[in-house]
Amino acid sequence: MQKKHICFVVPNYPTQNDPVYTFVRELVCSIAVQGYPCSVIAPQSITKKLLKNKPARPQFWRDCVKEGVWVDVYQPRVPSFSNLNIFGRNLSALFAQKAVIRVFSKIRPRPDIIYAHFWHSGVTAGLISKRYGIPFFVATGESKIWVESLFTRQTIQKALADISGVICVSTKNLDESIELKLATRNKMIVIPNAVDPEKFYKIDKREIRNKLGFSQEDFIVSFMGSFDQRKGVLRLSEAVKQVEQTKAIYIGSGALIPTGDEIVFMGKLPHDQICEYLNCADVFVLPTLAEGCSNAILEAMACGLPIISSELSFNDDILNDLYAIRVDSMDIVAIAEAIRSLKNDDNRRKRMATSALEQSQEYHINNRAEKIVRFINNSINDEKEVQNDNQEIN
Repeated sequence: MQKKHICFVVPNYPTQNDPVYTFVRELVCSIAVQGYPCSVIAPQSITKKLLKNKPARPQFWRDCVKEGVWVDVYQPRVPSFSNLNIFGRNLSALFAQKAVIRVFSKIRPRPDIIYAHFWHSGVTAGLISKRYGIPFFVATGESKIWVESLFTRQTIQKALADISGVICVSTKNLDESIELKLATRNKMIVIPNAVDPEKFYKIDKREIRNKLGFSQEDFIVSFMGSFDQRKGVLRLSEAVKQVEQTKAIYIGSGALIPTGDEIVFMGKLPHDQICEYLNCADVFVLPTLAEGCSNAILEAMACGLPIISSELSFNDDILNDLYAIRVDSMDIVAIAEAIRSLKNDDNRRKRMATSALEQSQEYHINNRAEKIVRFINNSINDEKEVQNDNQEIN
């Protein structure tokens, strides 16, 4: 039986030299490997390319997953105007939307299903769905759902009226989506984010520290994410300074730059090197204030690291006390105390590391892809049954 062609509408897509939205590619590739023809539409801002003096990507290219498996990637060039709104509509979102609709109309053979990443892409997917009569799904994983800042309420309601299903990365995202009346509970499912175990896995700490030049004696805390207020990089920096003889690895970049002699590494890394640096650490700390479902936490767990992170609800689906300490992310003293408690208790730290590694097996990218595809197929079949029942009644 011919598997259905899925078109993913996403804000961006990674390349080797520009590893943005890597979690999107991992899902797309995993579904493609299952035999589903996959295409991606990811508008690229030509304005940002010009301002950053970066070359534009091709408007069409193929992402080779493995021999005989590829993903068609369409990247129409669009202007962007920051937060400029006209009559309640964001101008950048409008240009991106028109580009996506135009590209979709030219894809042959025409896709059978649309899968939109985040609610703002879902609005565009809904308009395409109405035009061509095909089912569409939305994946919501935003730290905060911002679709209402881009489109009028009327546009949103009209576009999303016939949504086939919603994949939420956390219960927090599900609850927020329901509160905003974007979809009903019976159309939604929670499937947390996932990790590719070929890219994130346990490595012998002594060997990798020797390779990268870190001391075997140091107790090392790791962080990964944007260097900003939300992720809490400076709160962590202050906390680390309060814990004696503790070093820090900061993976990422941004406007808020940690300083101090305790830093043994700081900066961006190619995606294929992150695993090695995480494995040099003793614990992973992310004092974040808002997430959908943190990929960084799941990647650290796959490397066998105990986790210290927020007590807020977005972590409820992926963290428990077998391998995580949850704190008030604004409380620097509490963050420091959590780090110190693991530093001073080697047995507890090892037990938590083992539990983190075991739990990470649940968040395998192939398992997630299979759950999503099953949900999509079941939702489409349910819709067909309802349509058939309605026809019989009429």
